[in-house]
Amino acid sequence: MIMKMKYNIFKILALAVCISPFTAFAQEEAAKEPEKTTDKPVKQTFQSGTLINNQTVVGLKKKSLEFMIQHRFGVIKDESNMYGLFDPANIRFGLGYGLTERFAIGVGVTKNKHVYDINGKYVILRQTKSGKMPVTVTAYGEMCRSGLSDENFFNQEGKYNGNDRYSYFSELMVGRKFNEHFSFQAAFTYSYLNIVPVGMLNANMGASVGGRYKFSNQSSVIIDFDYPITSQTDATLQPKPNIGLGLEVSTSGHQFQIFVTTADGILNNVSRTYNQNDFLNRQLMIGFNINRLWSF
Repeated sequence: MIMKMKYNIFKILALAVCISPFTAFAQEEAAKEPEKTTDKPVKQTFQSGTLINNQTVVGLKKKSLEFMIQHRFGVIKDESNMYGLFDPANIRFGLGYGLTERFAIGVGVTKNKHVYDINGKYVILRQTKSGKMPVTVTAYGEMCRSGLSDENFFNQEGKYNGNDRYSYFSELMVGRKFNEHFSFQAAFTYSYLNIVPVGMLNANMGASVGGRYKFSNQSSVIIDFDYPITSQTDATLQPKPNIGLGLEVSTSGHQFQIFVTTADGILNNVSRTYNQNDFLNRQLMIGFNINRLWSF
């Protein structure tokens, strides 16, 4: 019995010795096969989802929470108003949350006209590192409601309608990160206000562009420009184009933008339909955006 067990053990060892070279060869061949890699999307086309007065193609990551403060001082005049710092300011507080890697929702409140907003952003296409998809395409929309008293919403017939408190904005953005330094995007915008002054249209279309040049690991020069396409019936109500130029400083969890801009309205539909500040007349103001980001 003992001799039979020894013989069986000897056969197992002999079989292992014979098989081991083939096993090693198979492992070596497997190591030579290239690993399958996915075509990963480009990261940080822009540092945050906001660029001065505009949204960007960048969305929030899944399970990330963003808190934002957007602030605009008064129009710069001279030392009498401390270059706009002593004039009444406009401010917005906002929260955003990434539900998926492509879809995020948000809420906010703005001082001027006491406006509450809800918004959503969806990244339709993402630029890839291989270049197979050369651009990022993102859609954004928001609905706003003003909390001012009823008398601010009487129509031309002197009647109040609760729906007149609402306004809407949507846009489609196309952006590209050209290299580690330069990113650029363009967008088509559409605004709809349920109540407007006589001589102004409810529906307004526009276009915008924005860019960033990153000159260090944390700092970038940023610019944006909005152009109203729709012509108003009353030429005196025709909005002026918006332009902004500033500096962005970023860390892993914070983004800080300080800039000069012509747009005193922070909400998208307001800045694109009511702006009367003219860059050519030096009607500029100082503003800043602060973002704080948490990931869970």
